[in-house]
Formats: sequence, C-alpha cells, structure tokens
Amino acid sequence: MKQTERPSFMPWKTQYSRCATETPRPSPTQKNTAAEESVFSVAALCAETLKALHQRIRKRKPRIELDIDSSIPRLARGNGAQIENILHLLLSNVIALSLDAAVKLSVVTRRFTAEGLEVLFSIEWAHSGVALSADPVIEGNAPPGLSYSICSSVIAAMGGRLHVKKQEENMVISFFIPLSTAGISEDAENGGAPVLLVEDNAMNRKIIASSLEHGGYSVFTASSGQEALNALFDKEWSIILMDIQMPGMDGIQTTHAIRAEEKKKGRRTPIVAVTAYARPEDRERCLAAGMDDFLAKPVKLETLLSTVERVTGIPSARKSAVRGPDAASAILSFTEGDAELARKIIGEFLALAPPLLLSMRDAFDRKDRETLRVLSHRLKGNLAYFGEGEAFLLAEALHRELDNLSDEAVAATLLRLLSESEYLIEALENKEEAAR
Repeated sequence: MKQTERPSFMPWKTQYSRCATETPRPSPTQKNTAAEESVFSVAALCAETLKALHQRIRKRKPRIELDIDSSIPRLARGNGAQIENILHLLLSNVIALSLDAAVKLSVVTRRFTAEGLEVLFSIEWAHSGVALSADPVIEGNAPPGLSYSICSSVIAAMGGRLHVKKQEENMVISFFIPLSTAGISEDAENGGAPVLLVEDNAMNRKIIASSLEHGGYSVFTASSGQEALNALFDKEWSIILMDIQMPGMDGIQTTHAIRAEEKKKGRRTPIVAVTAYARPEDRERCLAAGMDDFLAKPVKLETLLSTVERVTGIPSARKSAVRGPDAASAILSFTEGDAELARKIIGEFLALAPPLLLSMRDAFDRKDRETLRVLSHRLKGNLAYFGEGEAFLLAEALHRELDNLSDEAVAATLLRLLSESEYLIEALENKEEAAR
C-alpha cells in the first residue's frame, strides 16, 4: 500500500479491523468461572499486580503499601485472573483519585469455610477534596471513576461482595472472594512437580523439557513407549506428556498399556497428547484411548504451562506473561514501517481511547446495551491497528455476543476489556515517553 492511499485515522470506522467471520475462534466471553479456576498464590498475585502498576504508571510515582495477613494460605484455588483484573482496575482508579496520597492494599481472612476461606481485600486512601461523613457509601454515591457497578457485578458472580465506606478522613473500598484450599496437592505446595515427557524427537524433547523447567516443573524424559512403561511406577507422576507418532509402540498404544497397568494398582495419571496431528479426529482418537487433553505442535510456552496447570492443579513458577502482542511492532507493520504515521495513529488512539472506555463504563452503569454495543464496535476498530491482542478479541466478542450475554457475563467481559485496554494504553504512553 502506498502512503498516499492510507486513509486518515478514524476511530468510528473499522476498515482495518478483521471481521469476526474470517477465522472462527473461541469467544473470550464463553469462558465460565469454573473453567478459569486454578491454584494460585494470593500474595504473589497481589505483589505482581502492584509491580505491574508501578511499572505502568511510574511517572506518577505511586505510593502503594501491601499488607498481607499471616492467616492467608500460600496457595488457594479460585479465579485468580479475574481477581487480578479487579485489583488492577480498582487500584488504577484509586491512584487517579488519590492524587499524591498513599494507598494501602490489605489482605486478610474474613472467615474460614468448609471449603477454604473468604479473603477480604481492602484498598484505603485519603480521598482529598471531598467532604467526608461517617455514613457508609453505597453504590449510588460511591466516588466517580471507581467502576463500582462493573466490579460489584463480577465479584457477586464469584460469590463475594463489594463495599465502599468513608472512614475518618479516608475512603476504603473492600471486597471479599471465597477461595478453596481443598485438594491442593503436596506438589503444589512444594513445587517441582514431576512430569514424564515421552518424545522420540531429540530436539522436541529438549525444547519441551526446557519449557517445563522454565515453569518450575521437574522433568524426566523417555524416548519411546517402552521406556515410558518402564518408568511408569518410578515416581507418582503429576502428568505424562505423550508424543503420538513414535517408532515401535506409538503414543496411543502406550496410553492403552499405561491405563491397563494403572488399573491393576488402582491409580490414574493424567496424560496429555503432544502431537503434530491436530485434526479433530486425531483429538477424538487420543481422548478415546484414555488421554485427558490434547496439544498440537509446535506448542507455545504459555499454552503448554497453562495446560499442565489446568490438568494437574499445580501452578507453574513462570513469570507473568506479557499481555497481547507487541503493539508497537503491530502498528509499524500496519504502516509498512512508516514511523511518523505510526506515531500519529498512536497519538490519536491515546487521545480517544480513555474517554471511550469511560463512556463504556457509563453505558454499563445505565444498563444501556445498545450504546455499549456501538462503543465496543468503535473500540474494536481502534484496537485493530495494534494487532489481534486480548483487548481486540474481547471488544469484538462483546459487540458480537452482547444480546446473548447475562448481565454478569457482560460485567465480567467488560472488566477484562477495561483491564487489557488500560494495559495497552499505559504501554503505549510509556513507549512514547521513552522515545521523546
């Protein structure tokens, strides 16, 4: 495309966005709470959230204190990703409201339950410029900009409750979430869960093993089906990753043999297929043989580790993944390397996206789905310049599926969309600042 053919940046149009019908893909709104539950560290989640906030808004030099009570267990099971989104959105808004005041995040046990506990997260700050009374704040008079309705809906769907109150000269926003501690294995507590990797290709074996070790797992390898059978009872494996196409005994035959041997001893180890054959019939064949899941080669690090986490219930020790694609590279690709045009588009996006996101919050608060649909379509068009990252997919899904979503699902999707969009905005702002 020649430069003279490039239209100007118009956020209300979507000539550059990819249509949802081009490539079918799972919708981000189809994920349910149960499917997203995993074992995670409450303390690590809070620390990572604050670290990310400091990195994103370092020019404001936020003062955030973290206080985690000793009663909080090291690991718990729940929707950690959505809790992170809630904390990120609330803290971002509180920092904007608090100006230069210090902000404190406290995490305590609200009460213990049969399944685990209710964790109470409290954010306290001096709400300057507002005459405070001792009356509790309810939804109708909560400070503007807190995204109260969105967060409240998501928290309620997770079995918790959000509350805002005035306390002396401070404002406190708190919410509790029930988490489970039942059934978390000893491996999850101690780390280094043993994984048996069955793969005949030396290069694939090394790459996959290195990826698993990056996630903190202890990896043992077998280069054939017979070696896997010989090692079956050497350890109580947390999971077996099974190549399918192997000489001699292939992955399907090996799985049948493993299930037969395990039946004699009354145990069952999760087995996940790792194969270059990715057709639906291949997947069905693996599941029918007694496997628990299916991964197509080449396997991305995040996909591999998240699958092992989900199947075993044992969290990896990997660092937080970067959210979405490299937006700066995507915009340069779109402009065919024209850095000046890329800067102009980024500037337009940074000027228009924040008020657009605020309008989406307002539309949700008013329960105005038609306006929310229009705004999500507009945001999708803006985000398309920066690649098909998580924010783009969420905006696309919200626009396409709004009529079919419950209020709780709309709130959950919008919360994730706001969080991902703000990550993108801050990343672009920091990149622009560094380039000056």
